[in-house]
Amino acid sequence: MAGLAFMLLYSTGVIGLLATGFTLRYWSHVLIDGQTWISLAYSALLGSASLGASLVLALALQAALGVRLRTGALRGLLFLPMAIPPIVAALLSVQMLGNAGLLSRVAHAAGLVARPEDFPALLYTPAGLGIVITHVMLVTPFLLLMLDRIERHALLSDLEQMARTLGASPWQAWRRVCLPVLLRAGAPVLSVYLVVLMGAYEVPLLVGAQYPSMISVLIQRRFSQFDMGTRPEAYVLASIYACLAAGLLLVLFAPRARRSAQEHGA
Repeated sequence: MAGLAFMLLYSTGVIGLLATGFTLRYWSHVLIDGQTWISLAYSALLGSASLGASLVLALALQAALGVRLRTGALRGLLFLPMAIPPIVAALLSVQMLGNAGLLSRVAHAAGLVARPEDFPALLYTPAGLGIVITHVMLVTPFLLLMLDRIERHALLSDLEQMARTLGASPWQAWRRVCLPVLLRAGAPVLSVYLVVLMGAYEVPLLVGAQYPSMISVLIQRRFSQFDMGTRPEAYVLASIYACLAAGLLLVLFAPRARRSAQEHGA
C-alpha cells in the first residue's frame, strides 16, 4: 500500500524530481495512449497462454505418470527448473531456440532445414512464442508438483476408484471427478501465478519483441529514458497495473471467500 501511494503521488506531480503540484496530465497522456492498452492486453494474453499451456502439460504428465512422480530421480529433477532464475532461463532459450541455437543446428544436421537460419523464428516475434515456451519450461514442474500434492491430500485415487466402481470409464472418472477437484484446489495458486506471469520482466525483455511489449517492459522503458518527463508516466502505468492485478485477484478469490463464509456460517 505504501508503494502504491508513492506511485500515485509521483504520477500526479505531488512528489518527484519534476513535481510542480497536483496534475493529471501524465494520467491523461497514458490513458489516451493506445500502447498502454495494447501492452496490457498483450500481457494478459501471453500470461494466460503461458499458464494455460503449463497447466495442460502438467495435467497430462500427472495423469500419465501417476505415482512415479513421488519416487526416484524424477521427483528430484522436477525441483531443478524451480531453482533456475528467469533471466538464466531466458538466456538458455536464446541458446536453444534461436536461429543459431541448438535446435536449429540439430534440424539442419537432420536435413529438416537447408540452413540453420531457416529454422522457424521462435524468439523476438510479436506472437510471443519464446516468452510462452520459456515460461512453460519454468512453470510446468511447479504445477506438476502442486497437482501431485493435491492428489495425495484429496485422496483422488480413492475418489477415482469409487467412480470406476459406479460404472465410470477411466476417462470419465478423471474428467468428471479428478479434474474438477484438482482445478478447484489449485485455483488460488493458479490465480496468483497468472498475475505473476502477466507482470514478468526478465523473460519478455530478453526473448520478446520490441513491439508489442509486456507491461513490465513498457514500464521500465518509460522509467529509464533520458527524458525525465516519462518517469511519472512509468508510475502511472505501474499504478494501473497494480490496481488491475489487485482487482483481478479480488474477482478470482471472491467466489472462494463466499463459499468459505457460507461453510463457516453453516
